[in-house]
Amino acid sequence: MAMREKYTKPGSSIYYYLVEWEPAKLSWDDFRGKVLGATDPSTAASGSLRREIFSQWKSLGLAAEPNVGDNGVHASASPFEALAERLNWMSATLEGDAFGQAMIASGIPKGTIMEWTKDPQVPFEGKKASLFDLLEDLSYDECLAKSQAIAGVSGNRPAGKMQAYVFIKPHAVTDSTKKMVASKFADAGITVYKEGSLDASVIEKDKLIDNHYYAIANKASLSKPAELNPPASKQDDFEKKFGISWKAALAKGIVYNAVDGCKRLGIDGEKMDKTWATAKKSGELLKFGGGFYAGRIPAPKEESNGFVSSIALLVYALMGK
Repeated sequence: MAMREKYTKPGSSIYYYLVEWEPAKLSWDDFRGKVLGATDPSTAASGSLRREIFSQWKSLGLAAEPNVGDNGVHASASPFEALAERLNWMSATLEGDAFGQAMIASGIPKGTIMEWTKDPQVPFEGKKASLFDLLEDLSYDECLAKSQAIAGVSGNRPAGKMQAYVFIKPHAVTDSTKKMVASKFADAGITVYKEGSLDASVIEKDKLIDNHYYAIANKASLSKPAELNPPASKQDDFEKKFGISWKAALAKGIVYNAVDGCKRLGIDGEKMDKTWATAKKSGELLKFGGGFYAGRIPAPKEESNGFVSSIALLVYALMGK
């Protein structure tokens, strides 16, 4: 919630770039490693954007030193993730996007492509893995070829340019940072073919950051508790721990996702993170599945009789990209 709020808090914004370059001039791995830089900006390659923003944060007008979460800029992890991000952030269409067209021409069904934009676990070489992880850092043709292998199709693959979606994160949106990013792209032979700003009201209304981190946000903010179906054994555990069945809790309206929980309690994302940490420390947490937890949060004072508590359904997960 604290991370999400950085994008949705009034006055916040991102500054985005749609960029492209020739595959022969720069691999995707080098684009992320040498142009963008590692997730931890303090260990990013010298001269990379994240390292430069980390080193020059004061002169760039940032309020605080960058860290792993607030590391200056985001960039697509693969040509496919770039497609998914353009569909989300820019309202692009599959048929109207150059890489989307290339995937369709490579024989991958449209329905499969759209399912993949939510980063599902997919079978590959006898195991299941994150679709995004399987395609991470692959260049244009490598990404198409592996996509064909995962989808179980074959055929000719069209040539094309590398295209990525990049944005300056809210904490780093300054004119000086914009100039640095533009200069770095020019030096690397990367062309910016569109750029602009998206403010918090649009990001909130269109659920752009929620869909960006879909695998995490699905249960925390996009879905309502009644739309979820925890395993029967976990529902039994829920009743044992909280003294009320899952179905009864839903019927009473005392189960909330993270966003609605904040609104119900009148707190912001940072306060919710602290409240959640307290619930975790006191053992008021139940794991439903990977990254999917239910926690008991004290009710507002006017509703509490010293015993009854609201139960907020939240998601607590760490992001690695």
